[in-house]
Amino acid sequence: MSSLTDAAASAPAPSSDATRAWLAARPPLTRAQKYDRLAFTFCKMGTVGLIAWLLSPPLFVLVVAVAAILLYGRALALGITRSQCVLRRPLLIMSFWTAVAAADATWLFLL
Repeated sequence: MSSLTDAAASAPAPSSDATRAWLAARPPLTRAQKYDRLAFTFCKMGTVGLIAWLLSPPLFVLVVAVAAILLYGRALALGITRSQCVLRRPLLIMSFWTAVAAADATWLFLL
């Protein structure tokens, strides 16, 4: 049994060369694309927070919404015109998360 595990541990992964070739062929990301990817991550986190609003503290949604607004603003300033987010346009995404942040801040601090 130990000879099988030794052989499996020493054998290279069959797709490692294909993965390396694919990564080498990819063009490097621009600064705007890097900010878009980071902003999209916060967009996904905010969406999960909105879905779980009743189960999680609303403060999480406020923090993530503000982060998404700031990051999409930076990506927009660097030239991104289309995002991976469902809303596609960074200005529309920022407007949506601004409305969410305003509603959340009202919920937290005024009610």
